Amino acid sequence: MKKTISIDELKPGMKVVGIDKSWLETPFLSHHFLVHSKKDIDKLRDSGVQLVTVECEKPDVDAASRKDATIKTPLSEHPAPALEELPTEEPDKVRDVFSLQQETVRLLTRAFHQVRISGLLPTNEIRSQVRETVGFLLENRNAIALLSDIHDNDDETYVHSANTMFMASAFAIRHQMAEPECFQWGLAALLHDVGKTRVPDHILKKPGPLDLVEWEIMHQHPVYGFQILRKNPDPEIHGLAAQVAVEHHERKNGTGYPHHLGLDAIHPVSRSLMVLDIYEALTGNRIYRTRSSPQKVIHYLMNDYSDRVSVPVILELASMVGVFPLGTFLETEDGEIVMVQEYEDMQNYRGKMTVLKIFGAGKKLLPKPERKTIHQIDGGSVIRTYDYRAIGLTLDQWEYLLGKDKRIT
Repeated sequence: MKKTISIDELKPGMKVVGIDKSWLETPFLSHHFLVHSKKDIDKLRDSGVQLVTVECEKPDVDAASRKDATIKTPLSEHPAPALEELPTEEPDKVRDVFSLQQETVRLLTRAFHQVRISGLLPTNEIRSQVRETVGFLLENRNAIALLSDIHDNDDETYVHSANTMFMASAFAIRHQMAEPECFQWGLAALLHDVGKTRVPDHILKKPGPLDLVEWEIMHQHPVYGFQILRKNPDPEIHGLAAQVAVEHHERKNGTGYPHHLGLDAIHPVSRSLMVLDIYEALTGNRIYRTRSSPQKVIHYLMNDYSDRVSVPVILELASMVGVFPLGTFLETEDGEIVMVQEYEDMQNYRGKMTVLKIFGAGKKLLPKPERKTIHQIDGGSVIRTYDYRAIGLTLDQWEYLLGKDKRIT
């Protein structure tokens, strides 16, 4: 339950989930934080804040009815961060990525409205926005990490599509693809949910579980998207973007929809985008559940969903967002390869890490693994990630290492 109060009523210990100013009008990195002291309240007041929205209760949210986007995440499992001001060294970069995301949301809102009315997309505007985003990310390669607090919006479809476009573009850049190919990834991601323009709002925005008839309608949005995009004269829209739109809900072993195709039967961009799509959906707020932390979503993808999507894509996503599940092999800048075995804070994948070094500098295989405890590895220092098969291990060998057998010292 949320309640809006005056700044004079705000007390230490309260969890703030919104304030009466836009993100761009304040010096704070997040508008979701725990008030630790009177100093935090004074900072808010000095910034002109008069009203704040606080969380009064911690409801038990069960999202199990939402099939592809389901993790039970009681709010108590996600302690609010402290009030944190923007980094003084690069505030413009933070604001730039936020402004660019907001511009994309506004454009997509207009574009999808136009599709509903006429069935036509404003192609030139969309291409220009994607091109600007790719150019920004090429110049600011770590900017994707700044998207973590800008999910909130009245219509989640637009924010989700905009953020998925950012992630897909950054993902392509990490793979050192040429700029035109990064553009194609971003364009396909931005338009992947355009078929939802044909799904009634009472289904899209329903706060409770969908019934069978409503799910049947929702499951048609990839087909609707394909139909809309195939009519567009732009070859990149009626080609790759249309294909990704119809394939992004397919799953391994034919368990997805609408055509029950396996991963081998769909485009490589679709195989990657489906993972980014799930990650963004689960880390963003939805009308039917609260958002989950990146750590929990990566853990969920690796441990509960890896039988339906591409594991190498999950690992690459984990590397991109700097979250490494247990059992992940990390190659560092000096050529060492270590396996993540344990975290000091296991619930949130934070704190000191226990790792097994398998390969030394220059990828030289060690006579036996070396266990050591280190400070948490910065995602920026990880060259790439692997699963056990890419390292050349069997499942039994990997489980042996992951099990921290006492013979390994």
